[in-house]
Amino acid sequence: MRVLFTGINHHTAPVELRECFASAGDTESHLDALRERFPGCECVIVSTCNRFELYVARPAQGSPDADDLLVFMSERFNVPMSRVASAAIHREQDQAVAHLFRVCCGLDSMVIGEAQVLGQVRRAYKTAAGCGAAGPVLHRVFQQAIATAKQARTQTGIDAGRVSVGSVAADLARQVFADFTDKTVLGIGAGEVAKLTLRSMKSLNPKRLWLVNRTQRNAAELAEAIHLPSDRGGAQPFEQLDELLVQADIVITSTGSTDPILTLDRLKPILKRRRYRPLFVIDLAVPRDADPLIGSMTNLYLYNIDDLRSVVNNSLGQRGEQTEACETYIAPAVAACMSQITHADLGQLIRKLRTKLHGIGDDEKQRTLKKLTDTHDTDALDLAISEHTQRLINKILHLPLNQLGQHDGDAPLGFYAAALRRLFDLQDRDPHQTRDTAGPHPGPTPESDYKQSPSPRVDEVKSHQKMS
Repeated sequence: MRVLFTGINHHTAPVELRECFASAGDTESHLDALRERFPGCECVIVSTCNRFELYVARPAQGSPDADDLLVFMSERFNVPMSRVASAAIHREQDQAVAHLFRVCCGLDSMVIGEAQVLGQVRRAYKTAAGCGAAGPVLHRVFQQAIATAKQARTQTGIDAGRVSVGSVAADLARQVFADFTDKTVLGIGAGEVAKLTLRSMKSLNPKRLWLVNRTQRNAAELAEAIHLPSDRGGAQPFEQLDELLVQADIVITSTGSTDPILTLDRLKPILKRRRYRPLFVIDLAVPRDADPLIGSMTNLYLYNIDDLRSVVNNSLGQRGEQTEACETYIAPAVAACMSQITHADLGQLIRKLRTKLHGIGDDEKQRTLKKLTDTHDTDALDLAISEHTQRLINKILHLPLNQLGQHDGDAPLGFYAAALRRLFDLQDRDPHQTRDTAGPHPGPTPESDYKQSPSPRVDEVKSHQKMS
């Protein structure tokens, strides 16, 4: 089985492109569509505000390939192929597995060490497992990636300080305002990002901290979770959003809405009522909650999630020492995971070979038994058994020798010759040295042996093909 990864993330795609994939429906339906197009493949989709990534396991000679996955993304989400291809990343085998391990550890996040991404990957894997999209290979890959990330975070301290997009948003607010004791902060949304952001904003000690959500109960639960005193604001009805916008100084929005909440039509009368006091809007949602056009309004300052990148670089750095330690921790875990996948593939291959050879043997057995039913002639019996043996050998050798005869140049013929010597113990030996006294003979590897080994004689291959 081959493991593939194809996708876009904050390194390669701006928020304008990422939101096209975040707003196009639920993950389970996309998994079903992918499996319907490519039967027999395993798949997991990791979709967050900063990434949309497809992880696929499929037979070595099967589909999809990188181009197939790009076409799927383009068609499924109605995004021009040119836009998808220009931002897409593709990895295979150990590099694909390593990418997932790095994502889980927070090394590929906008904020290095971000802890929330591990929970997002876990939920993505759970969704794929629940609908049967994740099979044996991806079960192994995702389970080991999640386990390794937990250990790496503990051992390296990569997530020390519990950094998050929410804490970076608070740092951005610090760059704008020196003092918050006279400021009113309004949070829109009650999800995980809102929780982390409002908790960070609370630590700045603003005069008031309000939060609203379409579901009032969720807003109330969030206010309780972050221990927000009622005298400093708290949960407010969503119907009062316009009035709250009139009084707010800083608005931080992070809802799951597919349509903008803060639009030109909504904010024009609100800014007049504010007497054009400055309003700072930090939009952490993907798809965006704030229409980009409002950024052109007088005295309104709009920041989206991509605008936080400079704040990350300035205030948090890249945690170089912890990152290096985490990379060192990941490397052997990836190698072990790939080794397990390869051994599982080899075991399955051997079982298929054994079944195939038993089938050939059973066919020849029935053919020979028909000849032996009515004869007691010793010479005839001996001839029948000899013919049986010869046919059996020819049929077993037919497929590999036929492939040698139709060699397509993917690898030197000498490579296959070396592989045959190694697999069937055909190394040249001293005729006076027996197998028992010689002991195990490891022999050269196919990679080193094929360079100096003569290729199988083509006439011998053709001769076998005629015999079989």
